[in-house]
Amino acid sequence: MSALNTLAAHLDRRGETGRPLLLWWRDDDLETPSAELSVCLDALHAAGIAAAFAAIPSGLTPAAVAALDGTGAALFVHGWAHTDHAPAGEKKSEYGPARPVAERLEEIARGREAVEAIGGDRAFACFVPPWNRIGDDLLPELGAAGILALSAFAPPRRAAPAAAVPRLDTHVDLIDWRGTGKPVSGDGFVARLFEHDGVDGPVGILSHHRVTDRRAWTDWAPLLRLLSDHPAVRWLSPGDALARVGVEPGKRRCL
Repeated sequence: MSALNTLAAHLDRRGETGRPLLLWWRDDDLETPSAELSVCLDALHAAGIAAAFAAIPSGLTPAAVAALDGTGAALFVHGWAHTDHAPAGEKKSEYGPARPVAERLEEIARGREAVEAIGGDRAFACFVPPWNRIGDDLLPELGAAGILALSAFAPPRRAAPAAAVPRLDTHVDLIDWRGTGKPVSGDGFVARLFEHDGVDGPVGILSHHRVTDRRAWTDWAPLLRLLSDHPAVRWLSPGDALARVGVEPGKRRCL
């Protein structure tokens, strides 16, 4: 049985038991318009998916925000400059414990303000740490930077540490970072989705448009159509996904 048929059968069973699959989409590293961004937006639009784009504040341009017109997309705050501050030999991180808490919070607030200034009503005060890594010492303090939610990556079968703000994590990474470094196949997409079938809350799909070619989006297109058309699946907009984890509906910015 093909991966597509396997997924369809699984969704049929979910529908029979009244367990809809709640999905949302996040794409990382938005800064400027590009051919890769256009392909990403076209693919998501064809599937009726409104995504959250994690924008790098120091490099975000008004032209990139304008490229999102008509898509229903939102903007999240992706660090400040996507710069590695980790000590030599440690995993990359912009917001690990190598710098003082106050310094990191000030930078996060500056990034939020920059995204809000450029993004306007598209901007949500949801923080996405680069490389999905953040120091545990920052988790109780994010509200002080005007952050309303945290979005990182939740590996299968591992609970994410609690934060002082709601977490809206992603779960299905469409890039094989530890292997080929390239987009996963359609079969890989389905396999990763099944790994998180028991998630309590919205399941987040994570893409990176800058390293995803047209061939990958074409490979994923039948799966996206199935996930958009099947009655047992509900795609959530970024705002609806945030509401599901406890962010007040309609509240985006910390004014």
